[in-house]
Amino acid sequence: MEKSFQLISETGLHSRPATNFVRYISSLPIDVFLIYKDFVADAKSIMAIMSLGLSKDDTFILRVSDDDSQYLKEIESYMKEHQLI
Repeated sequence: MEKSFQLISETGLHSRPATNFVRYISSLPIDVFLIYKDFVADAKSIMAIMSLGLSKDDTFILRVSDDDSQYLKEIESYMKEHQLI
């Protein structure tokens, strides 16, 4: 299951928010991937996320390995709460 989002954070997904995001995603019992342009990054890897270089207004896709939309909704809520999307 996947969904597209637009990054609204003025500073993009830089080190501190990326680290917190990876910590949150790592706590989930599913695989999560962040897709930007033609690159697929393991969302549980800080190096993979940082290598994408996401900036404000970039559009990306989150893909979760679970067909149940529960985790995707939880991740979306996290990103809204932390003003990423």
